[in-house]
Amino acid sequence: MRKILVAVTLLALVVGLAGCGAPKQPAATDPGLDTTGNTNHTIVEVDAKKVEELIQTDRDLVIIDVSGKWAEGHIVGALDTPLDKLQTIINSNFTLNASKHYVVYSHDEETSKKAANMLLTSSFTVINRLVGGYDAWVANGGYTEKQP
Repeated sequence: MRKILVAVTLLALVVGLAGCGAPKQPAATDPGLDTTGNTNHTIVEVDAKKVEELIQTDRDLVIIDVSGKWAEGHIVGALDTPLDKLQTIINSNFTLNASKHYVVYSHDEETSKKAANMLLTSSFTVINRLVGGYDAWVANGGYTEKQP
């Protein structure tokens, strides 16, 4: 009986340790590719084609232009949310709602990366970053508009 008890205990220990193996991988950062299926609490880098798909399918999608150059050209429907005002807007809980799904873009990569990280550290859960920003969107034939 003692041998069976020892065997069961060892088996339980092995099974328990096997579950504590390698940590779960974060969402893929290749444009348009998510191999894990879990995009919550991560920044998913997407290409312009994926953003177009999200626009067509995601009713909770909000697109924010953090470039500060919104009037010069932006994705149709994007919110003008310059990086230097983003944290204030997040803190106000008026314009941006953490339960929505976001696509962040800019006219340069560094600004959109900073903005995406700011959203992530502020408890936003679904954050997509348009790789290549506004230029990639235009090159893909995406709809844009300029402020007169």
